[in-house]
Amino acid sequence: MTHRERVMAALSHEEPDRVPMDLGGSLVSTIVSEVYPGLRAELNLSVHSGKDSLQYAGLAGIDQDVREALEVDIIHAPRTFGIRNRDTTLLEDSFYDEWGARWHKPKGGHYYIEHAPFEVDATSGVVERHRWPKPQELVHTEGLAEAVRKIRQDTDYAISLELQGRVMSMGQFLRGFESWMMDLAANEVFIEALLERTTKLQIEANDIILNEIGDLVDIVYTLDDLGGQHGPLVSPGCFSRLLKPYSAQIWGHIREKTSAKLMHHCCGSIYPFIGDFVELGVQVLNPVQVSAANMEPSKLKSDFGQDLCFWGGVDTHNVMPNGSKKEVAEEVARRIKQMGQHGGFILAAVHNLQREVPPSNIITLFDTGKKMGCYPLK
Repeated sequence: MTHRERVMAALSHEEPDRVPMDLGGSLVSTIVSEVYPGLRAELNLSVHSGKDSLQYAGLAGIDQDVREALEVDIIHAPRTFGIRNRDTTLLEDSFYDEWGARWHKPKGGHYYIEHAPFEVDATSGVVERHRWPKPQELVHTEGLAEAVRKIRQDTDYAISLELQGRVMSMGQFLRGFESWMMDLAANEVFIEALLERTTKLQIEANDIILNEIGDLVDIVYTLDDLGGQHGPLVSPGCFSRLLKPYSAQIWGHIREKTSAKLMHHCCGSIYPFIGDFVELGVQVLNPVQVSAANMEPSKLKSDFGQDLCFWGGVDTHNVMPNGSKKEVAEEVARRIKQMGQHGGFILAAVHNLQREVPPSNIITLFDTGKKMGCYPLK
């Protein structure tokens, strides 16, 4: 099978020749730039730094020789969102994003929100007066269709595409994490005003992109986090009342505009929301954070596997950074057995591989996937 055939069979709940594998097929299943040269060296490839695919997360773009060496099956379309065409940099490690939030990266750390535009005042009036971006300011389409057509013509990879779809995290970034949690309990007027505006803008931005390449990609995905390590960040009632209607608008528009499979990335312990995701049209769940409470893969497969595919599952909380190669191989084999039956599974690490992960463990992940992922599964 070709890479694309393999992925699309799995996402159609069919068993391909082997379990599809991913590194770099999304912005949440790749590798940080600091680790990338070591991975190339471990693969006996020429060593160089990876070109950043996402500025504030320090993620490496995956080169074709690495894809071939690891035999991964998904390639990411060129990024269409971000600040790369806007001069908003304040210092080397500080910038404003398109929405007006200021990000900062401390030495040796990751970027975090340093200033949220609504951190002081959270009223519907302030929402109205805020300098909101225009939809066309959120996207970059010059040369996009030509680039994706070339990928489709010259390769047989399944092509993935990032789309806008933040609801919970939009409030966290624009209001501040702690204040947003308080708003969810006691400031519904502000929540509705903010989410009405940001949801409309995200849908309009997605519309621009999908009009360009919605028929050229195989997978589209959104990102929004609702879970912590030990449980959901909000109650099911809060989600249904305040957040779910906006996710419904975003995903409904996407499903109307493209036949590509819809994947949603949602970290942490999110079991209570998975049925809602399926109801609203999500077809693939990422990252399956197996170390979080109530995210046992066999139960997820049993409860939702008829309607939902799973993407991820290899533990990055402990096994990938701290485990031996034997333990990594056992983890991979376990996840394939738990989630790979009858298709519906893409093998990848739970979230992006960080600087603590030995390159040899990364190679073991994919070597084991090739060995143990062949159908019929052992």
